[in-house]
Amino acid sequence: MSQLSDEFRAAFRHHPAGVALITASVDEIPYGLTISSLASLSIDPVAVSFSLAKESGAAGAVLAAPSFLIHMLGEKHEALANNFARPGAPRFTPDQNFHLLPTGEPYFADAPVAFRSTIHSSVSVGGSRLIAAEVHDILRGEEQQHLLHQNREYLKLSGLFAAIHQD
Repeated sequence: MSQLSDEFRAAFRHHPAGVALITASVDEIPYGLTISSLASLSIDPVAVSFSLAKESGAAGAVLAAPSFLIHMLGEKHEALANNFARPGAPRFTPDQNFHLLPTGEPYFADAPVAFRSTIHSSVSVGGSRLIAAEVHDILRGEEQQHLLHQNREYLKLSGLFAAIHQD
């Protein structure tokens, strides 16, 4: 890696980002992966963007699926985010509280928000793929603060708000 790449990586490690879980089914097999690159892209059509670091495994399933869900994770989903970020960790277990939607996507109903989406377009950039996804449905779940990620740790806004209000 170049010095520029190292400095770029270090800069983004300290930039807080929301945590999302993307789920899809291919041939009735559920797949999922944790991302922190979700961003609003367009209001007409309603669209978001995210990046995938590879095009195999769960990322490949998202690329191949007819549609997928993007769950914005809440503060109580730290273990879920970890499981879908680590290879070999338990996924889609009964205690993770998911079910399949009639359209086939695995859905975690207690996530604050989920977007049912399809790929609008994508572009390869280096070893990654930038995805523009059109949002077709917005599913509301349990109201809660969203989970953040910064410097390889999860952050909870409720803890930050509580500390501010104590001062």
